[in-house]
Amino acid sequence: PTVSRSLNTLAMTLAKFEDVIQQLQGNDPVQVYRALKIVKNSIIGNRTKKAQYANSGIIQRLVQLLSPSNGVSEDLRMQAATILGSFAHGNDEIVSQIIAAGAIPQLLNALALPSDTPPAIAVQQNIKMLEAASRALKAIYSSGKAYKKDIYTSNRLDNIMTILKVTTAAISEEANQVSQTASFVMIAELTTSIIARCCTTHEEQTFLSQCGVIEPLVALLHSGYTKAQEAALDAFSSLCRENIDISRASLNARGKTVCYNTDIIHYSFGISYLLVRSSFRPDDFDYYVRFSTRQEPDLTNIYRADVFPEPFSDIVLVVLPTLIKLLKEDNTLVQEKAPLIMADLVKDSETMQKAAYEADAIPNLATILASVSKEDDETNEHRIGVQGSGGLVASKEKVKENCLIALAAVCLLREECRTQAINSKILPYAVGAMSSHNPAIRLAACQCIKSLSRSVRHLRTHLVDAGVISPLLKQLLNDGSPVVQAAACGSLCNMILDFSPMKKTVIEQGGLASFVKFTRSDTAALKLNSVWSLKNLLYSADSEIKRTVMQQLGYDYLIELLNDSSLEVQEQALDLVRNLSCGTKEDIDDVFNGIGENQLLDILERRLTNSMMIDDGGDNASLTLEPALYTLVNIAVGSSQHKAALLRRPDLMQSIVRHMSHEKASIRSSTAWCIINLTWSDNEDKVLPECFGILKDLGVEDKLKVMESDPERDVRDRARTALSQLTSLSDMQEV
Repeated sequence: PTVSRSLNTLAMTLAKFEDVIQQLQGNDPVQVYRALKIVKNSIIGNRTKKAQYANSGIIQRLVQLLSPSNGVSEDLRMQAATILGSFAHGNDEIVSQIIAAGAIPQLLNALALPSDTPPAIAVQQNIKMLEAASRALKAIYSSGKAYKKDIYTSNRLDNIMTILKVTTAAISEEANQVSQTASFVMIAELTTSIIARCCTTHEEQTFLSQCGVIEPLVALLHSGYTKAQEAALDAFSSLCRENIDISRASLNARGKTVCYNTDIIHYSFGISYLLVRSSFRPDDFDYYVRFSTRQEPDLTNIYRADVFPEPFSDIVLVVLPTLIKLLKEDNTLVQEKAPLIMADLVKDSETMQKAAYEADAIPNLATILASVSKEDDETNEHRIGVQGSGGLVASKEKVKENCLIALAAVCLLREECRTQAINSKILPYAVGAMSSHNPAIRLAACQCIKSLSRSVRHLRTHLVDAGVISPLLKQLLNDGSPVVQAAACGSLCNMILDFSPMKKTVIEQGGLASFVKFTRSDTAALKLNSVWSLKNLLYSADSEIKRTVMQQLGYDYLIELLNDSSLEVQEQALDLVRNLSCGTKEDIDDVFNGIGENQLLDILERRLTNSMMIDDGGDNASLTLEPALYTLVNIAVGSSQHKAALLRRPDLMQSIVRHMSHEKASIRSSTAWCIINLTWSDNEDKVLPECFGILKDLGVEDKLKVMESDPERDVRDRARTALSQLTSLSDMQEV
């Protein structure tokens, strides 16, 4: 009967699929629209469905629907463009089908504005179609399969330039409504990304420059919208590559004067990227780096947009030594700014942090930090940094703050950097800075300590000996600034993760009470970091600590956090539940009793289902999915009753199986772990009799066989273990 039901379900699914294809190919606009909506919702986040629909031949039909000459309504055209964009986020094979169907010319034509309407009004009237078409083109042009020349034929580039100029001009006008501005920013970003991906030759660079692309790109750099700025930087990367003339033109381009809280900043684009790309001498670069310390955005904003070429030899050989040289400059402003430039240059890049380590950036920063941290006396009352440099007390504090920020950035990822910093004796000054009257310095000190605390070896010795715990727990968690409180939580996060004695210290000295209180904060960063801290406090904790934490937090409020408006808070709350349920069967019972078995599994099931509905090209789709799956992994390792609770929920089990083909390796691995734990038995708990039949009907065996050839070794190993246990179950069934 079970097999029969599965076959019936499959037959119904195939029938529905065929109906959708038939409706889509028909002439009834209502049915076509309904079919388009079904296809769009089906393929979001589902690579299998994308491949299934792509192979059904509907891409050609979608391209036909893009053409207004066929009498197709604007709504149908927009839906078709949106679906093509979603398809283009698949693999290169699907992108090739899209290109072969002639989608690029039709999508470019969809960007055409009516000639009898002023451009600004035309963009407003067609804004949804413009967004759908440009989003699809961006996705297609991101593939190496895409043919780029179509954009340079007919009036297509003129259309794109008009849209770019209208949207960038509109962004600068404060009178726009927020919703309208957001759409303009999105379209400006997308069209700029298209330009960046279609500029590969010297002739194309010149043609784009002659069309006036530099001015709107500069305006976009000054827009204040991060994604749009990054797109503009990416476009400049393509425009200036090995092109000295356009590099110079871009260097000399100037944006508008922009007002921020009565401070007028004259933006000037250029400096770093163009200098690294072009043939400037290091001596010239030394001058321009000094100039960049007086400008916003400086060279590091361009680097942070990830437009520098790989490998980073030019930056390592020219920029870093120049910055280290500038740390010793007899110039107060330069000495203030140079550490910040270095911080942004090395942040999140192991390659750059290693280069900074090898260039002795850390001892130089430590020397400056020591100099500005000493008590004022007759010899250094007005001195900052290295001997001979002058400045005021305010500048002295700014240098201290920026040195701590730079040290935090350099020590973020590499152990040898943290060791060098500690050997350079920065700890006493960092700990002292946590008691500064200046909240900016206290914040920077927290960031520095947080980076250093990523080393368990140094945490258990040098950091504890330096007394970092007391000011964090007794002062900074009670700081008047929520930003500093959030940073203190962040520092304590690392300290309580793998260091068991620290967990009890934090609980006994009031850290737990503070974390619980901050989970109700209106400050987003403080709320997030406090939930994060509770999660780490529970990591590998014994049952006593788990119960102590939950007595203060309360399961009712944990349920609220699991349904918080912030996905990041939800993620940490789910990880908190994951840690609560990791350990003994009694720990799982506590969670089931505290949240409620059905309510907990309902929440986890929704997270697995909702992740299939997100297809934004980022990590949001797996933000709450992964902790939800690993919570299920922990539940599945429990008693027979815990396993049964999962197996008797068919929708939950189907969701787990669907994610066995997820694009992210850790997700695929977690699903294999679920199968492993569900099919594992010991002397106390045997595998449930119905387990094999349920997994077989869900097609788990076939999925695992595919995963045996996964490109990731961990996934392959987990799949083989799961398949071995499943095979053993099959043999037992036959016996």
